[in-house]
Amino acid sequence: MKRVILLGLMGLLLSACSSVPKELAYEPESALVAYQPALAGMDGKPARWSGVISAVHNKQDQSIIEVVYLPLKSNGVPTQTEQSPGRFLAIMKGFVDPTLYAKGRSLTVLGTLDKPIDSQIGDHKYRFSVLKVTSSKLWPPVQEVEVRYDPAFYDPFYDPFWPRHRFYR
Repeated sequence: MKRVILLGLMGLLLSACSSVPKELAYEPESALVAYQPALAGMDGKPARWSGVISAVHNKQDQSIIEVVYLPLKSNGVPTQTEQSPGRFLAIMKGFVDPTLYAKGRSLTVLGTLDKPIDSQIGDHKYRFSVLKVTSSKLWPPVQEVEVRYDPAFYDPFYDPFWPRHRFYR
C-alpha cells in the first residue's frame, strides 16, 4: 500500500515539472544550453530562452528579433525582473508582423545555437548570441491592474463616523 502511494506521489510530482507548453518542449531538458555559456560558441546545440522583445527586423526570407534575455519560469514564461545578463537574436523563417511581435512583448523560443554576431546597440558595440528558432510562443501582453483598498469593505471594525464620536460631547 505504501509503495502504491509513493509511486502515485512520484508520478504526480514528475508531471508537475513538465508544465512547459507542447511547442516549447524538448527532451532531454538537460541538453538545453543556458544563456551565459552560449557566447563561448556552442553552434548546433539546442537552447530554450525567453525574454522581452526589443526590436524586430524583417529581411527578405527571415525575421530577426532582438530579445532582452530574462530567465524562464517552470512554465516557460519569462520572469519579469529589472536585471538581464544581455540580449540575443532570435532568427525566424519568414515574415513576423512587428505589430504582433511588438516591443515589450514576452517571447519564449526553442531552437539551435548559431555563431554569435558582433553588432551594435545604438553606438555601443555588442556581441549577440544567435538562436535559429524552430518553435516559439508569444505570450499575451501583461495587463497592469490597480488594486484599491476600501477599509469599509475589508475592516470589520471600520467606523466612518469614529473621529466625530471621539470628540462629541
